[in-house]
Amino acid sequence: MVLEEERTGTWHAYGKRAANPDSAVLDHAFPHLHKVSLLKPISAAGSTPFADQLAVHFPAVLATLDEADFGVLHAEVGALTLATRRAILNRDWPTVSRHFAFVDRVLESADTALHDAIGVSYLVNLFYGETSLNYAKARTLLPRRLALALEIMERHYEELGR
Repeated sequence: MVLEEERTGTWHAYGKRAANPDSAVLDHAFPHLHKVSLLKPISAAGSTPFADQLAVHFPAVLATLDEADFGVLHAEVGALTLATRRAILNRDWPTVSRHFAFVDRVLESADTALHDAIGVSYLVNLFYGETSLNYAKARTLLPRRLALALEIMERHYEELGR
């Protein structure tokens, strides 16, 4: 399987659209985003819009980032990956579901860089090669398109390994 233009599975599962979303799209998907300036710590200056969204929805996750990681999209996504992994291992299914729903919403208006970061640093990093019962349960909680994106990426990585 060759992914079109080297795009991730998230790109294909979410309608192959990526552009910098206009403010109306962001306002609809994240109605509280305008509050980020009040909630985000000063050290997060220079962070990405993804980190801004984390600050609103999961401030404790954002707080786990080192100051040097702000603005590094894969590191910001990696913080959510670690939080989701902890929730899976602790069988905290409501938190796992909230993380998946957040990622699903983010991907609806994500640009190419964010599709790549979520595809690789979140989905693949979280699930690839994991076969425990906890991860099997977590897979059942994935929104449909996120599950499809993971499946596409896993098939791609399997074919690369052949």
